Amino acid sequence: MAQTFKRKQIYINMDLQFKYSLVLIFTMFVEMVIVGLALLYVFSQPKPDIPGANIYFIYKVVLAIILFLTLCNITVGVYLSHKVAGPLFRFVMCIRELANGNFKIQVNLRKGDEMRELESAFNDMTDKVRSQVRQDRQKLKDIQEAVGVIEDSLAKNVGKPEKDKIIEEIKYIRETTEQIADFYIV
Repeated sequence: MAQTFKRKQIYINMDLQFKYSLVLIFTMFVEMVIVGLALLYVFSQPKPDIPGANIYFIYKVVLAIILFLTLCNITVGVYLSHKVAGPLFRFVMCIRELANGNFKIQVNLRKGDEMRELESAFNDMTDKVRSQVRQDRQKLKDIQEAVGVIEDSLAKNVGKPEKDKIIEEIKYIRETTEQIADFYIV
């Protein structure tokens, strides 16, 4: 049964979320200053004698401001999403490599990328998995040797001392395979 997690707090990673909140607040502040200065400029211009000409000028300025601010928002949005999407893409690629059995894989993010804590945790995890796989491989080689000893002993039509050795090897095989099987949570 899959566990469902409900977040009870808004700030999960305070440093990351605070940083991006400040960037967004700063961007909005700059946009408000630009709009204010543009409107101040528009309303400080002398009014032409042609009816409706002032309104047309205001529309053009407001449209130019909206287009400029939209471009600014797109640029900031692409920049911020790149700081998160790039590392996520790298993690997906590394996880696929790990799923294919490449336990040498490590995530190496660029300087300035986000998710450094996740990078460290992922690399620690792969180091531990790689270590456990090495240990399990060695145990499996030991089991293969024990099976070889048993086969040799049985082929010789064994006596009492050899039977004790065979029983000892079988116990080792049982205990080692239990250790390997019990280690993994499935």
